[in-house]
Amino acid sequence: MAFPLPPKFRIPIIEMYDGNRDPLKYLETFKAHMMLHGFPGEIAYREFLLTLKGPARAWFGSLAPKSVDIFGGLARLFLTQFMSNRRRRYSAAYLLTIKQTEDESLKSYLTRFNNERMTADDQDEKITLAALLGGVWPLSQFMAEIARRTPSMLQEFKDQADNFINVEDTL
Repeated sequence: MAFPLPPKFRIPIIEMYDGNRDPLKYLETFKAHMMLHGFPGEIAYREFLLTLKGPARAWFGSLAPKSVDIFGGLARLFLTQFMSNRRRRYSAAYLLTIKQTEDESLKSYLTRFNNERMTADDQDEKITLAALLGGVWPLSQFMAEIARRTPSMLQEFKDQADNFINVEDTL
């Protein structure tokens, strides 16, 4: 059954998927766009192809005609096909392995740490604080400051780090 496009329908303005990124994040973005504009599953089903390119579009073209008739089924096939590209999530314990190098600035270390923290499943504050305290270069000036006043909460650590970075940037 053909489902007419709404009068003001526009193709989603999202980066086209080529099969090389996390398919779950891509699918969430696509579905959020469809939901935001109130488009039903029938529209999502028809327009999904327009957001694919390269190998992903070739995969879509390889589906047997009428093998999938609802968006939910298409989404499951899509995830199955591209799941190997899904970004792996780490346990919070992984954060304990992230260490500041001797020549790395505190700002750079915290940026790298925060990027890695976003890949952790558990955002436990105590583990994060322990990982940060254990990851700071032991002979750094910031570590000396932490030794004088050890933070017991993550926000305290962030405040101390911000103050130290501001002084570093000023000098």
